[in-house]
Amino acid sequence: MNRLTLPPLAVLLFLALSPLALSAQVPAAASALYAEAEAPAFSSSNALPAAPAAAAAAAAPESGGSRPFSAVAVGVKFGIAGAGFDLAVPLMQRLNLRGGASFFSYSPNLTIDGANLSGTIKFQNAAVMLDVFPFNNRFRLSAGTTVYNNTSLNATLSYPAGDSFTLGGTSYTSDPANPASGTASFNFGSKVVPRFTFGIGNMLPKRGHWVFETETGIEYIGQPTVTYAINGYGCTGSGETNCAPVSQSSVLQQQTNLQNDLSLLRFYPVMSFGFSYKIGSSQSR
Repeated sequence: MNRLTLPPLAVLLFLALSPLALSAQVPAAASALYAEAEAPAFSSSNALPAAPAAAAAAAAPESGGSRPFSAVAVGVKFGIAGAGFDLAVPLMQRLNLRGGASFFSYSPNLTIDGANLSGTIKFQNAAVMLDVFPFNNRFRLSAGTTVYNNTSLNATLSYPAGDSFTLGGTSYTSDPANPASGTASFNFGSKVVPRFTFGIGNMLPKRGHWVFETETGIEYIGQPTVTYAINGYGCTGSGETNCAPVSQSSVLQQQTNLQNDLSLLRFYPVMSFGFSYKIGSSQSR
């Protein structure tokens, strides 16, 4: 009898206990699944801030930010005004303060209206500029002041004895006994003048240190002035018989004519190119 009743009894016990076991396991499994669904995908505490940081870095502008005077750049340049140097510091994003100077001189020997001219032409200037980068790239617009302008020519004039020359529209022959001679002075504009330029190159780049730059523009120097002084005798007529001191009205007329010829130089060109090196790590555009 025992061999017949034990198996059915075991089956009955199994069937009776199975719902209880399932009922205990189902909530536990459900709870585990729910907890897994609610848990964050990353367990590392540094993982969550990484995504916003990466997004912010991707959205950051190319120029970055700049702290005033946080870096300095030095450069050399070559142009119409000769060789020179520039210094630049950042003021704020897309805005630099730049200053520099150029120097050049040479001594020409020319012949103008029959006069042998020898002297020295000087190009000396210093300027302070604000460089703006409106498109947040290498293109710049600049405005400022030439704080020292000394572009000038000081020369001596000589009229060889017996040679013909023209002065203020009047023809003369330099007196063989007392040849004509004199001095001339050309001053190109005022000492302090406004300047406007545009160019390529930011002396304070966001990345790197070396920069190639160009600059083109104008400075309004005002009306150039010419001063003539003539000594000696000039002869008029044939045979060099009518010789007398050169007429001052001819000297003044020559001075006026030359000054009118130079009137277009009221707007003096600015052209240069050069290289610069940034010292420091500021980001500037």
